[in-house]
Amino acid sequence: MERPMNLTARSAEDLLACVPLVLGFVPQESVVMLGLGSGAVPHARVDLGSPDELDGAVRALVGPAVRHRLRRVSLFVFTDLDRALGPSRRLLRAFGARGIEVVSLVAYDGRVWCWADPPVTGTTRHPFEVLTHPFVTEAVVAGRVVMASREELARSLDPLPVRVAAVSAALARTRRPAPGWVRETTAALVRQQAAPNAAQTATLVLATATAALRDEAWGEVSRAEAPSHVDVWRTVLRSCPPGHAAGPAAVLAFLAWRAGEGALAWCAVEVAHRGPGTCSLTELVVELLEQAISPDAWPPPAPESSEVRVLRGRRPAR
Repeated sequence: MERPMNLTARSAEDLLACVPLVLGFVPQESVVMLGLGSGAVPHARVDLGSPDELDGAVRALVGPAVRHRLRRVSLFVFTDLDRALGPSRRLLRAFGARGIEVVSLVAYDGRVWCWADPPVTGTTRHPFEVLTHPFVTEAVVAGRVVMASREELARSLDPLPVRVAAVSAALARTRRPAPGWVRETTAALVRQQAAPNAAQTATLVLATATAALRDEAWGEVSRAEAPSHVDVWRTVLRSCPPGHAAGPAAVLAFLAWRAGEGALAWCAVEVAHRGPGTCSLTELVVELLEQAISPDAWPPPAPESSEVRVLRGRRPAR
């Protein structure tokens, strides 16, 4: 299990090193916002996209900052340094117009960084390898996984053919479990730090097709417990036969968000959307991610824990 980290950033390079720790990977062609302040503050990443898509990317960052009443942010443009000039100007204008102070604005191309305010062109450029920074080294020692790219993070959810074959065979003789089985089984696996066997995985896969049983997998998991549950459900998802991934992917997406791994949550959402049977839990996670809701804000004040009740009045349950 990961040990919590307390880091104090004193330089641009320290701040840059915080980005892959927050996201779980080193972004490319992206804009990243780190909220600054006490308590739970939102962080967000958006694809830089084409110039025509820049306004949408800026709105996707400014929106959460305004909703969460941020007063100060640090911004990072991960792209070719010369290309960073246009986005940097747009970001400064947009955040300034909402009264949000941009404490630092850094451009980084994967090898060299520079301040993007004043303008990128003509500023001093500093060689830097973010994955060798002491913050990242300490994080790896603490048990945190930092991927070299988002593509590598997404590949960490790819199917494992041997496990898929075993679970496919087990599904043919699997029945839906009784209430309580999912909660008890996943809790035991977490205690034992064990991966589910083929029979357990098949039963978990079948259970997540039903909202009430799916709720057992995530509804009572605390933030402290979430990383260990992520490990269990990543294995379940990677063991899913074709056509059965939507439920396990939704559970993994929520637990990843609950653990503070927003990028992994998005990757799991993408897996859920690729197959049939997308469930309301997936939609809930999308809403949590798009609004940059902090995992510390969960559960909501209402005592209702079911995904159907959480979404009541917004979308029909499926």
